[in-house]
Amino acid sequence: MNTTTAAVLSCFALGLGGVSAFLAFGSKGAVGTTQAASAMKSDSGATAELSRAVDDLRAEIAEMKERSELAQVTPRALAPTLDEDQIARAVAAYFESHPGIEDGPIDPLAVKELGTMEDIAALLASSDEMMMGGLWKRIVEEGRDEEVLAYFKALADANPNDPEAQLALGQAYLGRTQEAGASPLAGKYATLADQALDAALKADPQHWEARFTKATALSFWPPVFGKQASAIHEFETLITQQSGQTPNPQHASTHLLLGNMYHQTGQAEKALAAWKSGLELYPDNADLASQIALLSGQ
Repeated sequence: MNTTTAAVLSCFALGLGGVSAFLAFGSKGAVGTTQAASAMKSDSGATAELSRAVDDLRAEIAEMKERSELAQVTPRALAPTLDEDQIARAVAAYFESHPGIEDGPIDPLAVKELGTMEDIAALLASSDEMMMGGLWKRIVEEGRDEEVLAYFKALADANPNDPEAQLALGQAYLGRTQEAGASPLAGKYATLADQALDAALKADPQHWEARFTKATALSFWPPVFGKQASAIHEFETLITQQSGQTPNPQHASTHLLLGNMYHQTGQAEKALAAWKSGLELYPDNADLASQIALLSGQ
């Protein structure tokens, strides 16, 4: 390689940070090199031609640098930001565009296509617990799971102080955990779910659904991992928080599951007390009454 060609290539390499950067952007930058090579055919015009080639390269480098900076926009800037009203509108729009599906909990088998990420988010938002498993099964089978998780991760990253965004991410990880079965992926996604739920509780320590979801998820860990004590602590915290609120039938589940955890860890008296205190608040709850009867031998 002669001095003239080397000078042009050196200028290009310095501008982009190396030959690899040039390859990443394509072959457009080779124009300047070609011009410089042509210039060498005429000794009298070599200097002027090289100057023009360098100017061309500088312009191209500036253009490619700008394109590179645009390509490196952080996920936070591109992440979707949805509030509850927007989610509700997305759900309504989904049902409107899919007239064959009735409003309410969705049967995943009745959905012909999962559609866009917004469609999937609407499906997840409107599915009950029974339907959620089937929906995640379809998401995984169709290879959309990483896309779905990335969507909710971007949403959570863009809204670090929004407990709803963190909760949605945690629930997405839990949905993927269920589909992982007994594979090592289950532990990975369950851990990520717990971290997301911690983020939700950091944003709002009084968020009932986030804490209940965390406590329930911890209760499903195999005993060998020693998560029972943490699950009990979260349920006990919920009981304390609920005591200062107007009774809500949904809150009966906290008493039920806390009693179950006490019973699993050999604390029968505490289990019975948890169920009885729950039944006093929610006398129509059949599950609490059933657990009390079973433990009491009635």
